[in-house]
Amino acid sequence: MRSSSLTVLSLALVLGSTAAADAACDIEGGTIRAATTSNISTLDPILSTTNASRQLAIYLFEGLVTLDENYELIPQLADSWEISEDRLTYTFTLREGIPFHNGDILEAEDVTASLNRFLEISPGANRFENVEAVETVDSQTVRVTLSADFPFLANLAMPSPVVAIMPKEVVEAAGSEEIRAGNVVGTGPFSFQSWQPDVAVEMNRFEDYVTDARFDEATGFGGAREVCVDAVHLLPVTEEASRVAGLLTGDFDFAEAVSITAVPQLQAEADINVEIVKPRWAILLELGHRNPIMQNVALRQALVEALDPQKILLAATFGQQDFMRTQSSIFYPEQTAWNTDAGGDIYGTQDIDRVRELLAEAGYKNEPIVYLTNQDFGWMFRASQAIASQWREAGINVQLELMDWPSQIQRAQTRDDWSINQTGWSPRFDPVQTISAFQCGSLGAFGYCSEEMDASLAVINSGASFEDRRVAWEDVQRRVWDDVVVIRIGDYFEPEATRSWIDGFRSFYTTPRFWNVTKAAQ
Repeated sequence: MRSSSLTVLSLALVLGSTAAADAACDIEGGTIRAATTSNISTLDPILSTTNASRQLAIYLFEGLVTLDENYELIPQLADSWEISEDRLTYTFTLREGIPFHNGDILEAEDVTASLNRFLEISPGANRFENVEAVETVDSQTVRVTLSADFPFLANLAMPSPVVAIMPKEVVEAAGSEEIRAGNVVGTGPFSFQSWQPDVAVEMNRFEDYVTDARFDEATGFGGAREVCVDAVHLLPVTEEASRVAGLLTGDFDFAEAVSITAVPQLQAEADINVEIVKPRWAILLELGHRNPIMQNVALRQALVEALDPQKILLAATFGQQDFMRTQSSIFYPEQTAWNTDAGGDIYGTQDIDRVRELLAEAGYKNEPIVYLTNQDFGWMFRASQAIASQWREAGINVQLELMDWPSQIQRAQTRDDWSINQTGWSPRFDPVQTISAFQCGSLGAFGYCSEEMDASLAVINSGASFEDRRVAWEDVQRRVWDDVVVIRIGDYFEPEATRSWIDGFRSFYTTPRFWNVTKAAQ
């Protein structure tokens, strides 16, 4: 049932081509052993925004739309969609004959159930506050009604957390509870086999996967994804030295986040390929705004004024400037549409006299500042050590508390007994992704709340023009520094490496992609 008032977005417009992909794999078989930096925190794709969980989700699950190599929107499970003239109704027609891992065939009721569960319990649900209803029209058609225009498709494509489509019965059985092993069912190119925390997540090639023949090749998180290997094992190897050692011995086929100091040794090996992924991470501190000591803006400003980002980044990169960049913008210089230095006057000043003034203004009495960090990401740990040292020299009583990464995330999200959370932000694709970190009531805002900030975020998450959204984003960026919502240290570029018997691998974002990749005999 389609209204003549709808504007049709056909695949010819979205893709520019309908050529079928080359389905052949030169080599088939083998298991890729990928050493990653940390454990996943959940098997439920909609419940975590961590990079480790996203790395798993993109293999197992798909959404209606996703992002390509240039971070632009492309269809995935959606065959096409229509937008009403008032931009308040989106009608999706699904691709036909798409199987789930349990053998069920994708239908509209699966999409409706999955989207509604996401809206109810996901930490990313606040991106969709203007969604009024999700309804099944017929077996292949889903209608989404909005209460106000906003960048709905851009939000739908964001991979953190992914708006994963699962079978209706799986969704209904889980309800508001976490989906666990045995019920991890998607439409992705790999199917879930097992998870042993601290050991491995194992995935097998999904033999019935339907490659998206509308594309010429795989691109970004989607496109024509072909699976040539039998299995992928994601192995959490938290120590950098162990990842490097396993790569050198051939125990690992891929190593994420290898140590900068090991790069010359790896480059000297003829059958190891090293790449520097840029941009990769923003070294960033999240602040526990629910903790009373962090509710004083003068204290938060003192924390910023006490820091020298250049020295911190040099510590994180072992003094190798090829792997770092100082800059105050949340969006990277490569992201020209959104990169801005608004509010960044305070960045990198390190004025100790001003620190003392601000601490006095805040009434600071040497209370402990609890700072959560981890060694799962070596660069995070090195940065946190340098930051803590600078704060202590400025008279701030910081106490580092070392945890493993999943435990650190859980503590940050569930408790208020901390002040600083050491983390890294991967590239954001659109300002709407920052809503979960800056909006009143958001899980990732950790108690920060500002009516002025929310007003600017509302413009960003509206149907406003790019120019108006850009002005609103500059206001958000300015307030991030004025209010010290988070503290951005700078950019960290990360080396990763593969063995030569892995062919077709291309570095991307913060996620190793092992589709359209072959493994030759060792």
